Amino acid sequence: MSIFDDVNNWEKTEGADIFSSIVTVSEPVILDYGCGAGNYSFAAAYAFDQKCRIYAVDINKQCLDYVNEKATGLKTGCITTSCGREDYRHDFSDNTFDLVIYADMFHGEEKLYGGLHRFVMIEEAKRTLKKGGILAVLPFHLSNFRDKNKKKAKYTYKKLIDEISGYGFTYVEKDLQGIHFEKVYSPYYQQKGGVTFESLERGKFLIFEK
Repeated sequence: MSIFDDVNNWEKTEGADIFSSIVTVSEPVILDYGCGAGNYSFAAAYAFDQKCRIYAVDINKQCLDYVNEKATGLKTGCITTSCGREDYRHDFSDNTFDLVIYADMFHGEEKLYGGLHRFVMIEEAKRTLKKGGILAVLPFHLSNFRDKNKKKAKYTYKKLIDEISGYGFTYVEKDLQGIHFEKVYSPYYQQKGGVTFESLERGKFLIFEK
């Protein structure tokens, strides 16, 4: 079995369980912003047996091509890909989504906005989520985060939870683990070798309700 088989199996099982456990709406509308290879989009599709609409958004066209090709191969018709914007704003109307997913989208070293793009993204999640909608954040590299003054600040889950809650979200404690999939698709790590599914970094999903 290859690492891609392991990833596909995770999407159908653990990944699907994440979203089915946090969204109770039937036929939800979902945004996977910064979707990358679409692992969380496919997990959500499995969670709701494709009885959902998923918008997989990324600024990287290669990622979108990959998602489209995989969706076609799996006959997954509920995923629509869309190119993201450099300012991290969403091209969607207010109160559109039942679930917004930000998996590995909050970093500290973003060149364009000096690590402050997460504040824009939180605002956009608040705007585009329906009342009672769920924001699922999977952060990594918390030590690289910056505060609103662009100064490096050592973040913890609690500090980030308090920050997001300050936008009017209610934190919902859940014991849910997500995966950092970057190494699976990185040419550097593929050439280097030694990447196994078990070696992929895990992190806590932070769940919020609007």
